[in-house]
Amino acid sequence: MQDMIDALLNVDDALYYISLESLAFLVEALILLWIGKKINDLMTPYDINEELTHKDNKALAVSYVGYLVAQGIIVLGVMDGESSDFYQDLIGVAVWSLAGIVLLNLARIINDKFLLSKFCNVKEIIGDRNVGVGAVQCGAYIGTAMLLSAIVAGDQPDIVASITGALLFFVLGQLSFIAFGFVYEKVTRYSLHAELERDNAAAGVSFGMTLIAVGIILSNTVRHTVSLPAFFAWFLNGVALILVTRILVDKLLLPGHKLDDEISKDQNWGVALVEGGSAVMVAYLLNASFA
Repeated sequence: MQDMIDALLNVDDALYYISLESLAFLVEALILLWIGKKINDLMTPYDINEELTHKDNKALAVSYVGYLVAQGIIVLGVMDGESSDFYQDLIGVAVWSLAGIVLLNLARIINDKFLLSKFCNVKEIIGDRNVGVGAVQCGAYIGTAMLLSAIVAGDQPDIVASITGALLFFVLGQLSFIAFGFVYEKVTRYSLHAELERDNAAAGVSFGMTLIAVGIILSNTVRHTVSLPAFFAWFLNGVALILVTRILVDKLLLPGHKLDDEISKDQNWGVALVEGGSAVMVAYLLNASFA
């Protein structure tokens, strides 16, 4: 009983939460998020403020909120890494967070060219205000950030190994997203590109959330090993389980209704959320099972 009273009255824990060092990291994180916006402005052919405020572009809003969340995930991944000296930690957080944000913008370009390669993503989001394409970009941002957060939090023996490992697994991650997109296109009874081109938000929500699940799965191997066979084996296991989850959602959660018909014919984004959310849940459970 005395131990419980001592724990309840512990002042040290209270002092931890008013630490000036912790406040410094918070301020740094907010500055990094602002810099991330500026980098995004430089790497996109449109004015984000103009599109969001004056033009009320909801498609860009969906995409951009994914970018904001992704930035936060990357910065959090760096801050959760190994700690040493306070000032070295501040520098490390800044350097790795900026590197992650640049890679995040590069991932958008790669995804635009190869993941959704049959149309111009900028035209769809800015010209047509296509919320479905915005949802895919949102999912791709967050999925990439899950992988990048695991990369930047890794403990490599030297800076060269850290940079090499980060670039290697970033490229492998993007190839995995593209490969998954190819498989997804084959297993669904509708054409993802065709549905997105006709502004089907449900198709975009479904695929975008599934990309988040893929990113969560990929992040698990990078946190625990740099083994390439392990990375590919885990990717294949994850893809198989995501596809099985899709079947279970169709048969068990939506009995009497075809998942693909709900998404393609009815454009039911509520059902798309259920499917995508189930994939994300399975990804976290899979990672926890092999932690």
